[in-house]
Amino acid sequence: MRIQRYSDVIESISERAFYFFLGTIFCGALGGLLYKYRGDGILTGLAFVLMVAAALMLIYGIYVASEARKVKAFTIDCPICTEVNELTEKPTNEDITCVACNHRIPIQDGKVLPVMQVRCGYCNSLNYYSDKTDLLICETCNHEIPIHQEDGKPVKHLPKGFALVDDNMLYELVLLEGSKTDEDLVKTLQSMLALNRNQVRDLLDELPVTLLQGITRMKADMLTAQLIGHGAKAEGRAIQQH
Repeated sequence: MRIQRYSDVIESISERAFYFFLGTIFCGALGGLLYKYRGDGILTGLAFVLMVAAALMLIYGIYVASEARKVKAFTIDCPICTEVNELTEKPTNEDITCVACNHRIPIQDGKVLPVMQVRCGYCNSLNYYSDKTDLLICETCNHEIPIHQEDGKPVKHLPKGFALVDDNMLYELVLLEGSKTDEDLVKTLQSMLALNRNQVRDLLDELPVTLLQGITRMKADMLTAQLIGHGAKAEGRAIQQH
């Protein structure tokens, strides 16, 4: 069973108590109004029922609100961002997610484990792992990051298809659509290809045209996204090797 957060439980109790207090006000006000304008007494019975209902809801609302005092709070400090996380019970071996940084807090035998840092060899982004971590996937580029294992502990790898792997093929970047009147696109191509304005405009008159050849898949995808962001249409195509 998932451990609940202290704030979530308190919020749930407060919400329930609020509805009962709101019902108390409504029934009490309506009952008082009917009693005041009861006339020849026809509405007296209904007014009495409403006021009794208001009293009962008030009592139960107070009881529900008092339940908040019985909820225990256990604090866990995130080892990554130091944010304090409050739970309704002390975790033993169940990792929890930090409310501030959304990283998993590793817990073993009721204690927070130390967290190590490692940079991804593909995108250089910082990732975190602990002694409980068997497999680590980069949060930014989804590549598997090899981590140190204890002596005698078998090294695990993700099944094929669960993480990105290197694509050793070479690609060419092909520009399919683009306007030579688009100044942002022209400047982007100038910077990308190290050409002058006239040479870029000539290229845009000969679409589709191959801009670069012999580049990696990652670079082709990056440049394609950059061109699409400037209103052009481009794609990376694998170069057939014989």
